[in-house]
Amino acid sequence: MKYVLWHTNPDTDSYCAAVVAAWFLWELHENPEYASAIFLWPPNNETKYVFEKVWLDIPKPTTELPEWSEIVLVDHNEASQSIADRERYTIHMVIDHHKIADFATSWPVSMRCEPVACTCTILAEMMLENVIVPNRGIAELMIWAIMSDTLYRRSPTTTQRDKDAVARLNEIARIEDLEAYSNEMFAAKSDLWDISAKDIVTMDYKTFDFHGHTMGIWVMETTDPNYAFDRKEDLIDSIHDIKDEQWLDQLLFCVVDILNSHTTALVVSDKEEEIVSGAFGVIVEDGYADLWDRVSRKKTIAPPIDEWFKSN
Repeated sequence: MKYVLWHTNPDTDSYCAAVVAAWFLWELHENPEYASAIFLWPPNNETKYVFEKVWLDIPKPTTELPEWSEIVLVDHNEASQSIADRERYTIHMVIDHHKIADFATSWPVSMRCEPVACTCTILAEMMLENVIVPNRGIAELMIWAIMSDTLYRRSPTTTQRDKDAVARLNEIARIEDLEAYSNEMFAAKSDLWDISAKDIVTMDYKTFDFHGHTMGIWVMETTDPNYAFDRKEDLIDSIHDIKDEQWLDQLLFCVVDILNSHTTALVVSDKEEEIVSGAFGVIVEDGYADLWDRVSRKKTIAPPIDEWFKSN
């Protein structure tokens, strides 16, 4: 059995990609016992909405795997974003769309890492190459993942391959109004009235090693940024707590306005202010930094920070 895993604090692409990858491996090897998606972390509201829309139940989380299990990594490859004690397991395959970082094994592995916006775009292409036709539910999951990761094609990470994948998959899913459905999905993600400040901060984050400095970049994608701005003080307290708990050198919390393709960063210390001002050439006022249309952590937020650390 191969266990398909996503990164910590998974987004919709991670959840969907794990389910889709397991299904793809079943079909490829003609064996439903070949692979299983393992749910190690709970879903966010957007992901819950997607699974309800497709009429799929989200399985209960699994706390651990048998030692030396064979694992398939989707939507990540960095150890800091993966299952704890990853060295206890055997990496069988990687399907990802991020940069390759701190990744090494003592054995050959299958790797499919492509410069597209979404892991499910890669999976859709792998199905096409292997003449495997997804059922309607699997096609819908891939569409929603791509719509989520591209912010309905607003993100600069969006490629023609992502658009082509959606077009092919929608021949099966037959969703009449993709934009309307996407906006409903984003509204579900934005409904945070009953979510604690700490859970908001940790909802979608990744930790990076920038030239010896450990920094968390945490993103809140929403149709209503006031969900964050109205709780500024609580969020700042949570950010300081999380920095201490996770031994992070720095932490940047970014609020992405999905509908207007606009990002505002919450800056909580003098060091973060120095980094943000230097990396993006902006002024921090009252704890906020306007990052304009930098809505992609992977393409337009993390790279300037990496270059700043490299030069400083």
